[in-house]
Amino acid sequence: MEKEHLILADPMVEPNNDILEKSLGKKYKAYGDFVSKINEKGLVLEWNYYNDQKCWLCKVLQKKKNICWLSIWNVGFKLTFYFTEKTIDGVFELEINDKIKQSANEMKPVGKLRPLVILIDNNKVLKDSIKIIDYKNNLK
Repeated sequence: MEKEHLILADPMVEPNNDILEKSLGKKYKAYGDFVSKINEKGLVLEWNYYNDQKCWLCKVLQKKKNICWLSIWNVGFKLTFYFTEKTIDGVFELEINDKIKQSANEMKPVGKLRPLVILIDNNKVLKDSIKIIDYKNNLK
């Protein structure tokens, strides 16, 4: 099995629908569903190239508030959320898959923040991710 790795590494080629469809293959439909849900909520996707990561990453924004990061991988796309020690507890109260809660519990802190990384590979995970987006969006 191929090792998981980030893609979209060319700083001169900004991601667009054609490039994302080619990069994601069969997972592109889930990405399209995700974008539709994000648009319905009035959130914005902002792609930028980051030299430290040597790839394109996308911020999911509510105005200037960063809800999560989206990254494109050879296995699909991932959402990365960052919570404070206080706000991570709300994730455990959501009606989402226990594997996501377990992942949130096991992730090592990054400074004062607690990361949660979710690979979107089916509609159930997509629905759970939207619940987390709603939770994060409603935090003050």
